[in-house]
Amino acid sequence: MGMISSFRRVACGSAIALAMTVSAHAETLMLVNSDAIGSITDRMNEYFAADLEKRSGGDITVNYIAGNSLGSGPQVMDQMIAGSVESYGNVLAWYASLDPDFQILTWGFTFRDADHMQAVIDSEVFSEISQRVLDNHGVRILSAAPTQPRILFARSPVRSAEDLVGLQMRVPEIEAYLELWKAFETRPTQVTWGEVYLGLTTGVVEAAEGPPSAAVEQRFHEAAPHVTLTNHIMSTVSLSINEARFQQFSEQQQAWIIESAQAATAWVAGVSQGETQEVLDKMVEDGATLYKIDIAPLQKKAMGAVERLEARGMWSKGLFEDIQAIE
Repeated sequence: MGMISSFRRVACGSAIALAMTVSAHAETLMLVNSDAIGSITDRMNEYFAADLEKRSGGDITVNYIAGNSLGSGPQVMDQMIAGSVESYGNVLAWYASLDPDFQILTWGFTFRDADHMQAVIDSEVFSEISQRVLDNHGVRILSAAPTQPRILFARSPVRSAEDLVGLQMRVPEIEAYLELWKAFETRPTQVTWGEVYLGLTTGVVEAAEGPPSAAVEQRFHEAAPHVTLTNHIMSTVSLSINEARFQQFSEQQQAWIIESAQAATAWVAGVSQGETQEVLDKMVEDGATLYKIDIAPLQKKAMGAVERLEARGMWSKGLFEDIQAIE
């Protein structure tokens, strides 16, 4: 984890040095996060800020508001639509509130692996959904990438699908997550990310899930030391911007913003995928126990609910099959 701390010092130092050279007419971009400092999205945002200031030669400076001082994911999304937040670096899952087809990103076992998810992100299917978000809500998704598979953290051992039955399970404020864990026969409860550790330590919830690097920063494995490699969802990162603010930049500045966003998501995707085993090893060193699980019963439960959810309009009919067909 020393590499992570080192990058933080370099990124902050670069931003300060660049800020000293900024002209009086330079543009300032406000960038917000809603995750903990040190998380994957925090590191992505620092990379984006430093890269954009360097790429633009100081013509654009970034005012990065780290942590979750402006609220949860849905709250920050609302602020970005309103224009009080200019840009946001976090996970794609929060866009489910803007277009129902993004619910598919948080459905279990939709993506075979990180390469499959990246192929979907690069596809026309994803482009069309993103365009609707831009047209209907004024939010431009600049770039996105897969990071790590999400895993389970529980207060007691979960060695099989049967052990999930009746478990008080924390889920985020996203409908597809709620439905997924209902399909797994747990008792899902919506709790914000920043309150999960407390919920686990007090027993308000018995289990939670998340990508390893983000979860270790929140100390999930300390409160719920039974860690099961369910790999049920592939997590993501993304950078987006309020469209009205984007259009205030020159064409050259817009190109820099897009290029830096693409560089940042690609960088953090590589880093996070590479550090997955390192993080799992750290959890074990801290006293956690890892379990592998037969995911076939969970896959069957997830697949069995797809037709019902499409009929309800959770996402567009046939979207799940369209994604499976992408190579």
